[in-house]
Amino acid sequence: MKKFRYLIHLLFFCFSLFGFTESIQAKVSLVASITDIRYIAEQVAGDRADVYGMIRGTDDPHFVMTRPDFIVKLNEADILCVIGLDMEVGWIPYLQQQSRNVKIQKGQPGYCDTSFGIKILGEPAVMMDRSMGDMHIYGNPHYWNDPINAIQMAQNIKNALIRIDPMNGDYYDENFNNFKKKLITLTKDELKKMEPYFGLKVAVFHDQFIYLASRFKFNANLTIEERPGVPPSVRYMDQVVSYMLAEKIKIILIGPYNNQKYAEYVSSKVPGSMVVVLPVSVGGTADAQTYEDSLKISLQKIRDAADKTK
Repeated sequence: MKKFRYLIHLLFFCFSLFGFTESIQAKVSLVASITDIRYIAEQVAGDRADVYGMIRGTDDPHFVMTRPDFIVKLNEADILCVIGLDMEVGWIPYLQQQSRNVKIQKGQPGYCDTSFGIKILGEPAVMMDRSMGDMHIYGNPHYWNDPINAIQMAQNIKNALIRIDPMNGDYYDENFNNFKKKLITLTKDELKKMEPYFGLKVAVFHDQFIYLASRFKFNANLTIEERPGVPPSVRYMDQVVSYMLAEKIKIILIGPYNNQKYAEYVSSKVPGSMVVVLPVSVGGTADAQTYEDSLKISLQKIRDAADKTK
C-alpha cells in the first residue's frame, strides 16, 4: 500500500513538473500592425515568441479592411505592437475593443507603441481639421524608414517582451544588441554610398519619405498630393509640374500602394523624369523581404534614378 501511494505521488510530481516546464517554455504571442514591426520583432524575439503581422507590405497602413481572424489573434495576444501617432487610428482601436483582451489595451504591459523615444518630424504648427485631408496631428508617422529609428523601435519591442517574459530578458537583450550593431553598420555603409547624391531633390506622391530623406541627406519636400488622402486636382498637379521644371526635379517617389496614375501624369509633363516605386515596408516589393533589403533597395533605386536622369 505504501509503495502504491509512493508511485501515485511520484507520478503526480512528474506530471506537475512536466506542466510547469511546459508553462515556462510557452512562447509569447506578439501581434504586429505592419510588416516592419513584425520583422523587427522576429529579430528581437527569436524563437521565444510567435510573431504575427496583420497586413502585407503592399497594403496601405492608413486604410485597412479588418478581418475576423485579426480579432481572434488579438484575443490570444500577449503583446500588440503598433506604429502609433494615429497611423492605424482607423482600424487598430476597433480591433482592440473587439478583442476583449485587457492585456493589449493602451497603458497595459502588452501594449507597445514603437514610436516611443523617436524624434518625430513634421509636427503641424497650426490647428487642423478634416478639410485639410488625412492629416496626422502628432506628426509624420512614417518614421520606420530611418534605420536609426528602427533601432529605437527594436528597443521598445524588447522592453515589451521583457515586461511579459522577464525570464528571457538576457536572451532578448542579446538579440537586440546584435540587431542594433547590424543596423548601425548598414546605416554607415549606405550613407557612404549616398554621399555623391547629398542634396538631391525629388518629388513624392505622399509625404512618406521624410525620415529616409532626413537620414540620407536628400530633399523630398514636394508632394503630388494636395492634401493627404485626397486625390490631387489637375490644377494642383500642374503647379507641381511648374515647380519641378523650375527646380530641375526629375524623380518622383511613390509607394507600392499609391495610385500611380497621378505620378505618371506629372511625369509625362516633365521631360526626362521618371516615377520610382520604393518598397516603403518589408514585402513592399518582391525582393524586399527583410528590413535591411527594403532600405538598401530603396536607396539603390534613388541612386539609379539620379544617374539616369542627369
